Amino acid sequence: MADKSTILIVDDEIVSRYTVEVLLESEGYNLVFAENGEEALEKAEELVPDLMLLDVMMPGMDGFQVCQILRANPRLAELPVVMVTALDDRESRLRGIEVGADDFMSKPFDRAELRARVRTITRLNRYRRLMETEEHLVYLANYDMLTRLPNRSLLIERLRQAIGHARRHRQGLAVISMDLDGFQIINDSLGHEFGDEILRETALRLSQVVPIGTTVARLSSDEFALMYESSSLVNDVSTLVQRILDCISKPFTMDQHEIVITACIGVSVYPSDGDEPLVLLKNANTAMSKAKGQGQNSYKFFTEEMNALALKRLILENHLRKAISRDELRLLYQPQIDLNTGRITGVEALLRWEHPELGLVSPDRFIPVAEETSMIIAIGEWVLQTACEQCKQWQQEGLPAIRVAVNVSSRQFQNSDLLSTIKRVLNDTQLTPSFLELELTESMLMEEDLDKKNSSFSMFRELQNMGIHIAVDDFGTGYSSLSYLKRFPLNTLKIDRSFIKDVCANGDDAAIATAIIAMAHSLQLSVVAEGVEEEMQLAFLKKHFCETAQGFLFSRAISADDMRVLLEQNQQVVAPEKASF
Repeated sequence: MADKSTILIVDDEIVSRYTVEVLLESEGYNLVFAENGEEALEKAEELVPDLMLLDVMMPGMDGFQVCQILRANPRLAELPVVMVTALDDRESRLRGIEVGADDFMSKPFDRAELRARVRTITRLNRYRRLMETEEHLVYLANYDMLTRLPNRSLLIERLRQAIGHARRHRQGLAVISMDLDGFQIINDSLGHEFGDEILRETALRLSQVVPIGTTVARLSSDEFALMYESSSLVNDVSTLVQRILDCISKPFTMDQHEIVITACIGVSVYPSDGDEPLVLLKNANTAMSKAKGQGQNSYKFFTEEMNALALKRLILENHLRKAISRDELRLLYQPQIDLNTGRITGVEALLRWEHPELGLVSPDRFIPVAEETSMIIAIGEWVLQTACEQCKQWQQEGLPAIRVAVNVSSRQFQNSDLLSTIKRVLNDTQLTPSFLELELTESMLMEEDLDKKNSSFSMFRELQNMGIHIAVDDFGTGYSSLSYLKRFPLNTLKIDRSFIKDVCANGDDAAIATAIIAMAHSLQLSVVAEGVEEEMQLAFLKKHFCETAQGFLFSRAISADDMRVLLEQNQQVVAPEKASF
């Protein structure tokens, strides 16, 4: 069967060209000839042959130069080149390898060798091209050529795999369907080229705003879809959808035109809204249609239950944004008791939100929302300012000097302005730094890479050098890494209340609490036990030389005025002799 591969034979000698033609004519190849390097490059560019037999020694441009130029041309860089030379020396072959030759043959030709080499190389090149063609066809079958995003086919396949994973691991999965508002008007008024640019920019914005691992696909004209996996779908998806709407609604500037585009979004959730890819897509589209009915730049969940939860969270978020300006935030203070003297040595400032309509909102409800929306930065600054002012006011009233502990979130520590904020607050309130304690969670410590230049370690060190105390809250609930405790500049460990609750009845909890106290003392750290509610718990802590405790046994979190009364009394909240061992 004839092989239709094209072979370009480059040789300035007519005898050599004729010899190759005679040796290969019965093989069925399409033979093309060039007499010099310039002609070889022209025909290679025109034909893109399957193989070039390239003579090395030619007048003008030699074979080495031709090969080097070929390899610099993206269109011809993969063209197989066999250099033909009468020079059977090592230096010529090495130079040929350097410029990109694939193989070498010597003159005069051996008929069997020439045929075998040409047959092998052309077969491999045809296979390579076939694979490239198949890869291109696979790409065309799975990706949108305009935006380079996955298409409907690939999205459905990925959805099928994600549903299987979510089913095995009992995780949540959301399908988000998005449609641009009024896109057809843009196409009709400004032209399809402008519309295509809008679609490409939309695809880019979506890819940049979604979390890593989220599939973004283009389904049709101006319709996009996302597949998003999360363990907390209502909160995470609501936040993500709002980010998408905000991102899309930023002005597009193209060809001196500035256009603002909005979108409507529908969300369906596995498994409540379906357990098949097409069903989830259909339900997400249904929700999107309902969102369009509500007006532009809106979104809707498929299930009413999810809509209710999302709406409730949105209302909570909107109210929270006004909480500081409306003076709705409150600080309560829970005393910390020295177990040797029974006196108050410090207080922990605890945030509460008192809304005129929603009532007293639990921190468990609004703190996660504040974290997700970065409102925790402003709220945290308010807490720090208020707590330091109150502590300083108690001192100015002649009350016993105590330390105030303020919780600081990981989002605050990621904020580059935190250190300057703390310094400013201390300067404004004139509170001595040693009367301020910052509490961070154990998980925050574990997230820190102390070897990185941007680690918070240096900030912790500077804070401690200022005299500020640093405490690890909820200790024992995370990894409890001894290496981190040794390296971090810390002052205090707070034993989580979960270990104190059953410390007198559960041997494991007792062993953990005892170990934490001993470890802290070995590292020259003080210990605070949280959640102390019973006399037996107090006795256990004193027996094992825990210095400080807080909990309902001594006092609940109380207002600043009630705390003032306790400090005025300046009495032992729990007498040392009261506990029995």
